[in-house]
Order: sequence, then structure tokens, then C-alpha cells
Amino acid sequence: MKLIGITCSVNEKKLSLNRDYIQVIVKSGFMPFIISPEMVISEGIVCYDLIKNLTKKISGLIISGGADVNPQFYGEQNISCREIVPDDRVKAELALIESFLISNKPILGICYGMQIMNIFFGGNLYQDINTSINHQTGEHEIKVFDGFLFKKDTYTVNSFHHQAVNKIGEGLKVFCKAKDDIVEGFYLKGHKFFVGVQWHPERDNGIASKFLWQIFLKKIK
Repeated sequence: MKLIGITCSVNEKKLSLNRDYIQVIVKSGFMPFIISPEMVISEGIVCYDLIKNLTKKISGLIISGGADVNPQFYGEQNISCREIVPDDRVKAELALIESFLISNKPILGICYGMQIMNIFFGGNLYQDINTSINHQTGEHEIKVFDGFLFKKDTYTVNSFHHQAVNKIGEGLKVFCKAKDDIVEGFYLKGHKFFVGVQWHPERDNGIASKFLWQIFLKKIK
């Protein structure tokens, strides 16, 4: 059975991951493989041999949602961040992104995961969104204007974030936005499947989320 790696939230004592991620993977006939920073980092240093071996074993990667990235990772001071993701998680995921780029295996970033992918390519974030749309709860519409993944159209998605992509990372191409111009999805041209979305498709039953999972899982070999 093919393994799909999923990163998780961490604190000093516990790992945490919404079960919706697991359920999507299992229902699709794959085996979820939870990745903790300790698996690839020792005393704050990334072990690239471990990263390489891990990349060989898993067929795809999901960078799951989380709290706020320390703005120091994109060259800014903390102005509006609330709960900061531990540095070891960020370092581990940045190293995993690099490895999956080299391997050309599918990688999907969700919410915080999308933001980390953007930072990897030199982009930055809005530390706190203040627009006409409430992005922290409920649902809103997105406009897909690039048919890279699925049909150009307007879709409804959920929303659970107060930060978002500001400057887009080098080489990334935006394929959808909310009506307030907040980036809701991007991809890396030329890669098998390198996609980030701002909403949470693992807990959304909308058409866009269903399309996203179908395409991601089809890319798994």
C-alpha cells in the first residue's frame, strides 16, 4: 500500500493532527504516514540523509494546517502573529519541500502548508488579514481563473485563517483568488503536482475540494 506523508502540529509534549486528513487518505486506499520534526531534525539541525530516505519511502506529501509562521522566516518582525509554529516544524517542512521538489513527487500544502510553500520560494505573508471577507470562519467564494487543476469557475470553500499569501514566491503561479483578492491557490509550473490552497479541503465537501483530492491522489504512484 502506498504511503502518503502528512506533517503535523507539535508542541513540547504532543503531536496533533485533525483526523479528517487521515480519513481522506484511508478512504482513497492509501496509508497515512505521520511525520514529526524529530524524524528529520536532531538538535535543531536538519539531517538530509533522513530526509532523502523518507522521501524514497512515501509517494506523496501533505503539509497540513497549523498556526502562524514566525515572520523571521520571511525577513519580518512579528506584528500580528498569534500562536507561533515551533521552528523545528518549519525547518523540517522546508527541508521536505526541497526534497520533494527534487524527487518530483506530489506535494499538497493546506492553509499554513500553502504559506510555508510560498515562503520557501521567497514569498511573504499578510500577518493579519483585514478585508470585506471574514476568512476566519464560515465559507466564501473563490474564482478559479487558471484551468491548471479544474474548470475555470466560481466555487465555494471553507475558511479558517487570519494570515495569507502576500507577495507570491518566485516561480509560483496563482490559479484562484477570493473576491477580496486574497490568494486561495497556487501551483509550481513544470512540477508533477506542487499545489498550495488556503482553504481546508480535508473538511470541506465542496466541488473544488473534491476535484483537488481526486487530482492529487491520481498523481500518487
